[in-house]
Amino acid sequence: MKRVSLVIVVMLVVMSLVSGVVQVSGTWAEETAPSQPGCLGTNLLTNPDFEGEYTTYIMPPPGHPDCQTWDPLMPNQTCERAQMPAGWAPYWRDDPRPETWINIMPEYTASTPDQVNPDRVMSGDRSLHYFSFWSTHEGGAYQQVTAVPGGLYCFSVYGHSWSARTSTDWYSDPDPDNGELFQKVGIDPTGGTDWTSPDIIWSDERKQYDLFGLFAVEAAAQADTITVFLYSRPNIPVKHNDVYWDNATLTVPQMQIQTSQIGVLADDDIPRVVTQTVVIDLTAGFTWTASLDTAGTITPVLSMAEGDAGQNLAIILDSTGYLSGTYTNTLTISSAADVVGSPAEIPVVLWVVPEVSNVYLPAIMKP
Repeated sequence: MKRVSLVIVVMLVVMSLVSGVVQVSGTWAEETAPSQPGCLGTNLLTNPDFEGEYTTYIMPPPGHPDCQTWDPLMPNQTCERAQMPAGWAPYWRDDPRPETWINIMPEYTASTPDQVNPDRVMSGDRSLHYFSFWSTHEGGAYQQVTAVPGGLYCFSVYGHSWSARTSTDWYSDPDPDNGELFQKVGIDPTGGTDWTSPDIIWSDERKQYDLFGLFAVEAAAQADTITVFLYSRPNIPVKHNDVYWDNATLTVPQMQIQTSQIGVLADDDIPRVVTQTVVIDLTAGFTWTASLDTAGTITPVLSMAEGDAGQNLAIILDSTGYLSGTYTNTLTISSAADVVGSPAEIPVVLWVVPEVSNVYLPAIMKP
């Protein structure tokens, strides 16, 4: 009978592992959440992984009453409760505050890989950690980034929370005993820093307990600066309302052509066939198309009419049959409408001359 019971237990464990779901201290979390891909492309954020030294945040004048230090003569700009990673600034709601435990300023600090089961750092040596103790908060952190107006920006970051009434273990309490802690992320396409602005495009908010999950949002820039926001809010003042963020990414689909002009010089008595490579740097996941001006006076041969990110284009110019003169065309490479740098136009020129002379330096005149 004992053997049968043991077999049943083993079967239940195997079934849980196969399903991709694990039970953690009375709560259920998707094991596959951290493997979700974030935004693709070159990361535009400063310190996106929240690494390095955390220092006391200095607010712009006139500061804030919540940042008053132990010295009453010091200005309200030195926020000792906000130990921030480089590149990021804190924000929080301070009104209404009818009770001292409502809408407090969270305490910001770094979390390290020392905390395991569950992990509070997804990768590297740090994650951004802030919390309110037996209280509620509404706030997070933000960063401003230089942008290209009209560009479609993608912001993603991994986050989770620990919301519990006790410290008996490191896991969140099941509903309804947790703090109902919600998280989301946003982009202000106008570049403002007011987290209450109606201009902000927010992701859906959700409770993400004990296991890093991906939060992502997209918005088209309306100015030369955009702002990204991390946000959280617990509804109930439990002992632990702790929030963790790691591995943030901000990208904009973009295309850069490394070739500015295509030119070939040929002798009208000695035809030349020249192949040049056009290097196309394009955000992963996008495609490009290539076309020539039908009114051009020369028609090169293209190796392909379209390609994926990572593929380059070869263009072939053949001077056979062309008399002395200058022949031109325009090569246009295009991607999706929201890709910055698209379309790109590249001049194509063939010069055919009666004689091409090669001169080698240094030239020495002999008597």
